[in-house]
Amino acid sequence: MKKILFILMSLAILSACERKIDEFKASANGLDLSNFVSVGNSLTAGYADGALYLSGQQNSIPNIMATQFKTVGGGEFRQPLIGTEEGVGFQPVPGGLYCYTKRVLYFTDDLDCAGVPVVPETKSFKPGFVSNPEQSTLIQQLYAPPTVAGPYNNMGVPGATVQTLFYPGYGSSLGNPYFARFATSPLATIMHDAVVQQPSFFYLWIGNNDVLASALAGTDALLTSLPVFTQFYTMAVDSLLASGKNPKGIVANIPDVTSIPFFTTISQKLPWNGVLLDSAQAAGLNQLYSLYGHSDIKWKKGQNPFVYTKTDGTWAQMHAGDLFLLTMPTDSVKCKGMGIADQSIQPIPRPYPIPGKFVLDGAEQANIKARLDEFNTVIYNVAASRNLAFADMNTYLRKFASGMVFDGIKMNTSFISGGLFSTDGVHLNPRGNCVTANFFIQAINTKYGSSIPQASVTNYTGLVFP
Repeated sequence: MKKILFILMSLAILSACERKIDEFKASANGLDLSNFVSVGNSLTAGYADGALYLSGQQNSIPNIMATQFKTVGGGEFRQPLIGTEEGVGFQPVPGGLYCYTKRVLYFTDDLDCAGVPVVPETKSFKPGFVSNPEQSTLIQQLYAPPTVAGPYNNMGVPGATVQTLFYPGYGSSLGNPYFARFATSPLATIMHDAVVQQPSFFYLWIGNNDVLASALAGTDALLTSLPVFTQFYTMAVDSLLASGKNPKGIVANIPDVTSIPFFTTISQKLPWNGVLLDSAQAAGLNQLYSLYGHSDIKWKKGQNPFVYTKTDGTWAQMHAGDLFLLTMPTDSVKCKGMGIADQSIQPIPRPYPIPGKFVLDGAEQANIKARLDEFNTVIYNVAASRNLAFADMNTYLRKFASGMVFDGIKMNTSFISGGLFSTDGVHLNPRGNCVTANFFIQAINTKYGSSIPQASVTNYTGLVFP
C-alpha cells in the first residue's frame, strides 16, 4: 500500500510540474488587440523558399500571432494574399525581372562531373524549383491584386528596409512589385498605409535587410549607415505611435545574419583550406600565379586555402572563419577548379579565383557585426524610451545553434535537417514562424502583464520531404 501511495504521489508531483496550455486564464490585461497591424520585410510577409506563396503568407509570423490574439479579443487580420501556391520570386535583370517559383526538396542522384550518377549510387536532398512556368505567367501572378480586399493588417513587404518604409513610389510599377500589388496608390508609402489604419497594437520588425542585403551579396559595402538607420527607425516607431489611437506595440532587433544556414552550410562541408596538393602541383601553381602577376599567393605541399576575389577586386587566399555562401556553385569547385585554376583552358591553365559574391570573409563579417550591434542598440533604446515590448531575436536565434526542443520537436539552424528554416536558407518555415511568433507573444506577455496563449508548434509543418 505504501508503495502504491508513493507512486500515486510521484505522479501527482510530475503532473503538477508539467506545463499545460490551460494552466492560466487567457487575458489581454487591458491590451486593445482589435486592430493589430504588422510592419516589416519578408520575414513578416510570410516569404519562404525563395518566393511569396499562399500558404507561406497564411503561416506568417504576425498571422500566427493574430490567431492567438483572437483568444483574448483580437480582431480580424487581413493579409494581401497572392493567388498562387507555387509562388513567385524574382531577381532584377537588365530590362526587367527574371521570375521563378518557390523551391521544394527533391531526393536526387548525386552526379559526377560528366553529369552521370556516381558509382556506387548515392542520393541526397536538394532544393529545386517546383515548376517552370512561362515568364509571362509569373509576371502576371506577381502583379495581380491580392485575392482578398484591404486594408491589410500585414504590411510586411519582402525587400523593405528602414528607408523604403517611407519611399513614395515604392508601390509603383517602378518600385517593389511585392508592394505594388497591394499599395493603396502608386505614391503611397508602406508606413502611410500602415498608419492610416490607426492600429490599436502594432508590430515592427525591420532592419534585417539593412544588413542582410549586403551580406547576401558577399560584401560589407552595402550596409545602411548608422545615421540613416537611426533617423528612419525612430521615424517608423514614432509614426506608428502617433497614428491616432495611442497604440501599444512590440519591436524586435536584428539576428546575426551570419548564423543562418545561407552562410554556414557550405563551409561546414567544404573547408576554407580544402586544396590538397603534392609538391609538383604546388610548384606548378606558384609558377602559374606568378605568370599572372600574383606571386603573393603561395602554394605548398599539403592543405592550401582557396583563392577568392575581394570586394576591391584584388585576389587573396581564404582564412579560417571565412564563409562560403549557399549560392556558391560547388560543382565549379569540384569539376572546373574554381578557387584554384581552370584546367579546361589550354595549353596554359588560368587562375580561377572564387568570385567575391560567394564569399564573406572575416573582415567583412566583423564590419557587418559591428554595424548590426549598432543598429540593435538603436532598436533597444527606442523601445525602452517609448515603453514598448522588445523581442531580442538576436539572442534568441543564437540559442538554436545547439538546438532547442518545442513540444518534443528538436530544432536547430542546420540547413534542411534543422527543422527551422525553409529551402532558401534565409527565411523560416511555418514551424519556425510559429516558434518565433510564440517568442513575440512571450515578450508581449512579459511587458504588458497579459496572458496570451502561445500557438502549438505541432500544428505547423517544417520542411516537406519528398
